[in-house]
Amino acid sequence: MPDLQEDLQALADRKAAESAGDFDSVLTAARSRKRRMTAGLTVLGAAVVVAAVAVVPTLRPAHNNAPVADSPVPTNMVAPPEVSVQPNPAPVEKAGPLTLTSAKALVSGGQFVASFPDKQVRHVTFTLASAAKPDVPLYTLVAKVPGDASTPYAIRMNGEMGISIPQYTGAGPYTLAMPKGLAAGSYQVCTLSGAKLCGLVTVK
Repeated sequence: MPDLQEDLQALADRKAAESAGDFDSVLTAARSRKRRMTAGLTVLGAAVVVAAVAVVPTLRPAHNNAPVADSPVPTNMVAPPEVSVQPNPAPVEKAGPLTLTSAKALVSGGQFVASFPDKQVRHVTFTLASAAKPDVPLYTLVAKVPGDASTPYAIRMNGEMGISIPQYTGAGPYTLAMPKGLAAGSYQVCTLSGAKLCGLVTVK
């Protein structure tokens, strides 16, 4: 509406000037009003821009790292990795001396006695291997069990199956029997339970 009024006023002034013969003064007045109107619009536009710039920061989204309300820890914190502690393996018990004695010179099928220096309780089973190859067991030796007439005896490691082994335990000494038909030579006898104890025996 102000623009229409301005235009009507300019038209009226021009008509009046034409009738009065002062057209230049009318044109000058019209140009002056137009400059004032343009300046007013420029000021109004600048004010709108300033207001928009002031509002923009308030419209920005919250920073992604801002903590969530009522959250015990900021949401941008990374949980530390869980560290599992592996228990140290049990140390390997080293072989100790096994005392082996016999009443006379040992022969194939002969008996001897095994004693434990540490007096620990062990099963009645032992291994027999050649002294030249102590890591290759040849027989399992089952010691004498009180009240069991089938003991002592030897089980070949190449596949004799179906023989029941007594579950007897004791602190020794144990009476053992060398396998029949065993070749003369030096042999190693070791316990199969508890701390490993080994001893050497010679077959004539």
